[in-house]
Amino acid sequence: MKFIKRIVISLIALYLLIIFMLLAFQEKIIFHSETLPQDHVFTSSLAFEEIYLKASDDAVLHGLHYKQENPKGVLLYFHGNARTLEYWGEWAEQLSSKYKYDVVIMDYRGYGKSMGKRSHQMMLEDALLFYDYAKTKFSEEEITIFGRSLGGAFATHTAIKRNAKLLLLESTFTSVYEIGKKRFWFLPLKWLLKYPFQNIQNIQKISMPTYMIHGTSDVVVPYEHGQELYKKSGSDTKKFYTIENGEHNNLISFPEYFKALDEILN
Repeated sequence: MKFIKRIVISLIALYLLIIFMLLAFQEKIIFHSETLPQDHVFTSSLAFEEIYLKASDDAVLHGLHYKQENPKGVLLYFHGNARTLEYWGEWAEQLSSKYKYDVVIMDYRGYGKSMGKRSHQMMLEDALLFYDYAKTKFSEEEITIFGRSLGGAFATHTAIKRNAKLLLLESTFTSVYEIGKKRFWFLPLKWLLKYPFQNIQNIQKISMPTYMIHGTSDVVVPYEHGQELYKKSGSDTKKFYTIENGEHNNLISFPEYFKALDEILN
């Protein structure tokens, strides 16, 4: 009997330890963030401007604005959960050059040159700061909100709080909870998540034209997440682009990916 009791106590202790570890390392699991020195110098073949916007808690968020001489509009781009604008800026520059849009892109708190204490709500509000910046340069009808992976949560939040020409989502999830419960099915995740980013509730409230791109071989955010978002979308104008055999981080290697962007952005 004592042996069984020890086993039970050990299992309970192990369970509590796992909960503690998840709470302690949750940020590292969700945010694969890197920083850049404040004096880091960005370079580009395009004209661009560094943006510094102050949040309501005095945190300073950093972004880049790539510029075209006669832009068709602006892409407000929210990137994934890894790397900084040193990497994502190259992609923003490519988008701007290929489609002749200005591109405004931000680094989240703790990424690149962006500062400030992270919280779920403040990070969502940061996204609105960059929308409001874009709106000082362009009308609502000229703003395209584009979110990739984690950035989808910022994109859909912005789309329910502000107006825009259209919403474009790439490889994004229904919710962090749904992603996490497959790995941590034995934990009460709904009560443990400090960053419950989601798109599934947001997408039902969004009426602007909505376009989604997802690869069938995505093991980070399964293809089914994109299908579910499309099904629940509240937009009367919507389209889903399937990239056969596309994975989470290689869609740009597929001609079908750029055919989708050509159709959406041209």
